[in-house]
Parts: sequence; C-alpha cells; structure tokens
Amino acid sequence: MDSPTRSSTSVWALIAIVLASAALMVVSSPKSPPIPVSAHSGPVFGPACGAATIDGVVNPDEWSSASSQTFVMHSPVGAAPLTATLYVMNSGYYLYLGITINDDEFTSQGQFLPLGDAFRIDFDNDHSGSLFALGDDVLNISAGFPQFGDWYLYALPAAAQSDVLGGGTLDGIGAARRVGDLNHFELRHPLCSGDSLDFCLHPTDTVGFRLEYLDAEANGSNGGNRFFPGSGSTSVADIVIGQCSARDLFIYLPLLMKK
Repeated sequence: MDSPTRSSTSVWALIAIVLASAALMVVSSPKSPPIPVSAHSGPVFGPACGAATIDGVVNPDEWSSASSQTFVMHSPVGAAPLTATLYVMNSGYYLYLGITINDDEFTSQGQFLPLGDAFRIDFDNDHSGSLFALGDDVLNISAGFPQFGDWYLYALPAAAQSDVLGGGTLDGIGAARRVGDLNHFELRHPLCSGDSLDFCLHPTDTVGFRLEYLDAEANGSNGGNRFFPGSGSTSVADIVIGQCSARDLFIYLPLLMKK
C-alpha cells in the first residue's frame, strides 16, 4: 500500500497534468474570438459627410467637406503618369465620389475604348484585402454615354458587366466633362440599394477599393491604364463610411430591401 506522502504526490501530479492540458486547449481552441477587421495599409478616405450635385463638375464648394487626396496614377506598362485628386463623402443614403485628372484631352469614344476616357472602381466588398471576388461591386464613370455604369464581377480574373445583365438593377448616377485643363468625373451610388449585386455599407463600415483610369486618345487608340494605389489585386485603399444625417433632397426608397 502506498504511503500518505506518496499518494499526495500522485494526486498533485495528476492535478498539474489536468491544468496543463486545459491551458493548452484554451490556447489552441478554434473558438477563440476573431481579430476585428481594420483598415488596410493603403490610403484611407473618410469618414466625411456631404452631398453634391452630380453634373460632371467637381465644384470646390460642393466637395468642401469631402475627404480628399491628390496622388500620381502610374501605368504598369510605362505610359506617362497622371495626377488625380479623389474626393469621397457620404450622406445618409449615398456614397459620393468626385475625381479630377490632368489628362491632356477629354475623349468620349475610341477604337479600343468605346466610351472614351473612363474610371473603373473595383470594390473589395468583404474587406478581405484582395480584389476580384465574384460578385464584388464595380462602378464605372466614362466620358462617353451612358456615362455611369453599375457593374459586378461575374468572371475571373476581372471580368465585369452591368448589374442589369445579372438580374440586378442600375443604382446610381454619374457625369463627366472637361473643366479647364482637367477631366472631371462625379458619381453617386447608394450605400445599400437592396440589390444583391451591390455592396451594403453602414456607418463606421470600411470598404476597400482600387481606381483604374482608362485613357482613350483622340485618334482612337488606347493611351494606357493607370492605377491607384497600385495595379495588383492587393493594392487596396479604404473608404470609411461616416455617421451622417440624410442631406439628400429625397428619400431613396430602395434602402428597403428589394423583393
């Protein structure tokens, strides 16, 4: 028969093993709370509240409350860089984007770019840090008509088409024109249209995006594509949605989920 001392030693050894196993389970448990999503390492716009008239003129007074940055857009194939300024703000219902760029001409059609000069804006809907997931929201604003496009990514690696072709709806408006020596582009898109092919953003949400400028030359040729913040699929800047009162002149009814 074991002595009392030897029995006590065995009991304490068993307790130590149980506690160590429990600690290991806590450390390795797959049920640990997830790490909160935060902003990416790229540029951040917002939060900023405001609304603008979408007429193709980025009026400094209308965009005075926007979050803005001026940057150089580079081409991965060596086309001359262009300087752009992006303005971002939201109202209670809409996301507003205004862009100016120092292209040397405003071209509304081309052989390779039928709608002329255009911005394509790819969104990282789930804020994963990588673009081009099927169903991601894509907005287009061009010099040629129709100037606004509400698109979605329907095929990899980056093929986008109109929401209407995928059973969705056209949500938003846009306009573009030449102002002085700059090309101006403006667009408005619902924060949450109810269309399953659009993102649905709420105050304090962060959504990633990338700008691509498609330059049509006056002779119909393609003048090259420029990007911000970069041309890679993980080159992502962020928009933070503000807690803003409804400053638009009407209520956007499709905020109620469409049937």
